Amino acid sequence: MHTGLSAWILAIFQGLEASGIDAGQLMQSIGMDAAKVGDLQYRYSQEQVTNLWVAAVNATGDENFGLMVARHVRPSTFHVVGYAMSCSATLKRAAERFAHSTRLISDSAVVDFKAVEGGYRLEMDLSTGGRPPIYQTIDTMLAGFFILSEWILAKPILPLEVQFRHEPPLDPSAYVSMFRIPVTFEAQANAIVFRTEDLEQPVPSANEELAMVLDEMTSNYLALRYGQRFSRKVRDVLARQLPLGEPNKRDTARMLAMTERTLLRRLRNENTTYREVLDRLREEMAFSYLRNRDLTIEQIAVLLGFSGSNALSRAFVRWTGQRPSHWRENQRQLEGG
Repeated sequence: MHTGLSAWILAIFQGLEASGIDAGQLMQSIGMDAAKVGDLQYRYSQEQVTNLWVAAVNATGDENFGLMVARHVRPSTFHVVGYAMSCSATLKRAAERFAHSTRLISDSAVVDFKAVEGGYRLEMDLSTGGRPPIYQTIDTMLAGFFILSEWILAKPILPLEVQFRHEPPLDPSAYVSMFRIPVTFEAQANAIVFRTEDLEQPVPSANEELAMVLDEMTSNYLALRYGQRFSRKVRDVLARQLPLGEPNKRDTARMLAMTERTLLRRLRNENTTYREVLDRLREEMAFSYLRNRDLTIEQIAVLLGFSGSNALSRAFVRWTGQRPSHWRENQRQLEGG
């Protein structure tokens, strides 16, 4: 069952209150426990979240209610991921962390972040596995990330482009006010394109050492969250294969007594992929191995199934923005040894 963190619901709750609606009473009317909103570890089902969105838009009569909710997004809305984003060295690193760990915030969230000509593009969508969400949910996701980015950088940002797949509202002026540029509707994707110079400039409150500690907390939360799921079984099988080289789908499926097609389908049902499971496993194991100073980088590469230290280094830079040797040295200094 897909779920979302209560911290995300808190932004909707605050948006309702700001609109003059009794949020607690509204939640009660659709069978949601409003008392759990204060418990930022609690998760509501995706069906409950969608019901709340529908009820909120109907109660406010505001087709742009998603933008109102976005103004209540804070680092805590994204749990530990939001705090790691806040102390990232650059907005690029913050966006990478967001894309990498969005599943902690919502099982349904699908985020892709990549470099494009002249900048960086962040795409968002929801894969609920059932009833589709209303478009205000997407509005909050994209606008909320934009607002948080400005908060992290401590100054306004002018995006290159903003796109939504949904039809234009009757009054699009709220979108122009939010993003300060004309917005494209009925696009191929929900996306925002940032200028290279905005995402690569230093963040005033950056603390990458702390961000990396928070990254590990994120990994631990994800491991706990998905510990009883099929993807966890796949992780266990992959972990046994890694010292023998890069695991392949065929052998992994065989070890789980199923076809490759079934393997991929069951992972897709959990809103993940074979590549994502392998990548996350390697990342978590890399942190553990790097703390063992008796292991060389080359040995760690072999233990993680990489072809060599260069392949490990490229992956580690993608995960953390640092080479593994630099991370190890920073960790040594943090531990005072």
